[in-house]
Amino acid sequence: MEAIASHRQGRTIHDADSHMVEPKGWFENYVTDYVAEHLDPGLFPLDLPELQPVLEQATERVAGNDPELTEALRSNLFGHPGKYTQWTAYGAYDGAERSRSLDLMGVSGQLVFPGQAVTRFMRSKDLDVVYGGADGLNRGMIDFCSADVRLLPVGHVPLNDPERALQCTKEAVAQGIKAAWIKSDAIDGRSPAHVAYDPIWETLQEARVPIVLHIGSGVTMPPAYMNTGVERELEESLTNIESTKPHDVPVLHHSIERWLTCMIYNGVLERFPRLMIGLVELGASWIPASLRNLDMGVSALGRFDKGLKKLSVKPSEYVQRQVRATPFHMEDTGWILRNVGKDILMFNTDYPHPEGGSDPFGSFERSLNAVAPTIAELDHFYGKNFESLMGL
Repeated sequence: MEAIASHRQGRTIHDADSHMVEPKGWFENYVTDYVAEHLDPGLFPLDLPELQPVLEQATERVAGNDPELTEALRSNLFGHPGKYTQWTAYGAYDGAERSRSLDLMGVSGQLVFPGQAVTRFMRSKDLDVVYGGADGLNRGMIDFCSADVRLLPVGHVPLNDPERALQCTKEAVAQGIKAAWIKSDAIDGRSPAHVAYDPIWETLQEARVPIVLHIGSGVTMPPAYMNTGVERELEESLTNIESTKPHDVPVLHHSIERWLTCMIYNGVLERFPRLMIGLVELGASWIPASLRNLDMGVSALGRFDKGLKKLSVKPSEYVQRQVRATPFHMEDTGWILRNVGKDILMFNTDYPHPEGGSDPFGSFERSLNAVAPTIAELDHFYGKNFESLMGL
């Protein structure tokens, strides 16, 4: 392993974004036969012929039949670029290995999101599939993370039916889910701030389980916007495991901003002042402008909206108090820090997805060093902001 970077010396570090990568058949073990029969293939069908040798290699390696590859992965956790490498990564789908990977990283806590299993049920029109899939996924994530208390499982709560969503939330919290991933779009004509969701927010607040929004939480670039009348020249693939395209990157946060505006302007964060929110793998360069726009909406036009007069603090102050976010490793994190303050940004690796980069520790350190951060700013970025999000 490379020498420990200076930011990592003597400091508690938490990772606000990682994933488990579901092998073929994993998800089916946690759902009923009915749900299994009605699952979608997902964004990345696991029966692709070109993927089979990779899955077989990963299975053999985890079984202990390729110690040379295992040691290579251990020695360079982030440095194995290439298609499908998330399945072969060390700790990708074996909980005991993931625990050992934290030792290698020097990470004291890691949020673990699902991979693509959520896409296999979240768009179903059958609510028994939607909620049966969510319950199964939550059980699976808890099982994966049971190998180590540092592994913090992220569950999914579909908001299609508020009553069933509340039951799903209560069961997930009781079983041990540590964060609740929800979609940011308005669902079935209801605002994200609809009062029907208040019992869900109350349950999460009392359990100190944060809401998390993640890439895929809302729409990216709508397909109609890609219809230019001109055939596009594409390389073999412009997508990754999350199907994010270059045109998506500048607009990833649009549905998130709408969601955040609703939650603040309609008083949800006022009513639930201890409800924490994590914005994960959505970038952070947009946040400085969003803070200004949130405040401007109230200061310039708030006198026409009686509801806004009930807010006890400025919209940007709700964000500072209750919202934490992960910048991309390729963003200018130092610049963002200088424009949002020390209380919002969190370190993250996106492990084992390649989007997290081949050197996340180095990328963030170089960017932060460019603005001469204080010790307090570094402590908040690498650990304290994560701890406030998770109620640790």
